[in-house]
Amino acid sequence: MYSTNPEIEFKQIQNIDHPDFETAIALYEETFLSPERIPTPWIREAILTQKTQLWLGYFQQEFALISILYPLPGSNFILLAYLATIPHLRNIKIGSQFLNYLIDLVKKESKTLVLEVEHPDFGDHRELKQRRIAFYKRLGAKELQDIIYILPALDGTQTTEMILMIIDDNNSEKIQKTVVQQLVRELYIEIYHLDSDEPIFNWIEDIQDDIALI
Repeated sequence: MYSTNPEIEFKQIQNIDHPDFETAIALYEETFLSPERIPTPWIREAILTQKTQLWLGYFQQEFALISILYPLPGSNFILLAYLATIPHLRNIKIGSQFLNYLIDLVKKESKTLVLEVEHPDFGDHRELKQRRIAFYKRLGAKELQDIIYILPALDGTQTTEMILMIIDDNNSEKIQKTVVQQLVRELYIEIYHLDSDEPIFNWIEDIQDDIALI
């Protein structure tokens, strides 16, 4: 349990029998578009097999936030897959407080937090997407320059162009291309249940050089 003040607390939930689990999943399903949303049965299974971390946030003991994280096996990367807050409680900035807590936790454990963020050069709401990137950068995130990361079509309809960002306790200016390639492969296979021979993997081989962090 963690609290930034007496009215806010965060809890990691380790089973699907928790009384707020269904409410949290409903918020998840309402917040994220179908092409970008991991199927709920996969999340249930990942919680049961301890392959994901489910965090809930509370304001004055009222459910207010859900976050889903995936530690990638065999590496120091942790994917912040989803973060959503109850609409009428967004003005208390519980999402920002959770992110600050999560970043501190990740750094203490010498881990690297990975963010998949919608690419501002594609689709609608481009100004909003750019503001979201700027927000993460103010928290210390660095963007993998010139990487157009393809999020799989999780409902079988359309892929989504994204950027990758990382937060850690290093001040590196670059990340090795082999590390990026392995990271993306692990995201596709471990999180999104893709087979390694699917065409979506092809772009990974086009990464020719180490990637600047900006």
